[in-house]
Amino acid sequence: MNKTLTILLASLLFFFNCQKEDSFQGETTNFGVVEYYQPFLFCKCDTITLSKSLRFNFNDYSLEKSSSATIKFVGEFQKEIRDKSLQLYINDNKVIDNTFTINSKNAKTGTLKLGLKLLPNYPEGYTSGFISVAQHSLDLINNNDLNTSNETRIFKWEAEHKLIMNPLKKALIIVFTFISSALIIWFLFLRNKIYPKFKKGRIQILSPYFGSVLLNRNIKLIILTSSPKKQKYFNKVFTGKIQYEINPIYDKDIILRPGRGKKIKIKLPLGTQISPPSINLEPYNSYKVKTEKHIIEIQYS
Repeated sequence: MNKTLTILLASLLFFFNCQKEDSFQGETTNFGVVEYYQPFLFCKCDTITLSKSLRFNFNDYSLEKSSSATIKFVGEFQKEIRDKSLQLYINDNKVIDNTFTINSKNAKTGTLKLGLKLLPNYPEGYTSGFISVAQHSLDLINNNDLNTSNETRIFKWEAEHKLIMNPLKKALIIVFTFISSALIIWFLFLRNKIYPKFKKGRIQILSPYFGSVLLNRNIKLIILTSSPKKQKYFNKVFTGKIQYEINPIYDKDIILRPGRGKKIKIKLPLGTQISPPSINLEPYNSYKVKTEKHIIEIQYS
């Protein structure tokens, strides 16, 4: 009578993948893909454990003889895995030397949660190895006669370590791209449509004092006022400059803004009159603005 152990490796997180290899006639199971990313600022990668359920079943004779098997994770060429970045877990407990024992004294049948963890510094790409029998007191494991066969491998395992972009870095790139695109659209297409600017020219004050205001394509508004005012920085950058002409004769603000073509719209305070009557200043024409105390002569050229 033979002491027999049957081991099945099934997936907890991924569909079971079974295929045959030319050099290895057993089953191949794919643990899946571990995605990781490089640290960026305060965002570091949390490693996850890829899991499979390992089911075992001793026959009655092996149970009677208190048989056991020591199982070991080995590398692709059946060499010991020395890279500490690859770790093996049994029932969420880290296993030393990637080795664990299945003993019939503990249970005839049972299920172990087999976990594989690839730390971020583990090499990127495909990796594989074998689950092999290191020691045993059995005759058969999965129909493999251990007394006559040199084959100690039970399963081949595969996994993939995939480098992805740090999510914080990716989010910042998306935000930066969105903001940059929005700023380009605003400054190139929208700003001057929503806040039109003056064309080149000059506003001259001919009476009761002599002064002038140069017009350029960055000025959105001209205010004739009696007291200095300061435009907020971001308002100036995102909408355009407000040009102030300051003199005590302006007891109420007179506002000039771009009109159609080369015309300039003029907004007068209540009680103020303009001669000749107009809501637009035409190029090379003179106008007299009559306030409560002064008559102001303006020419647009």
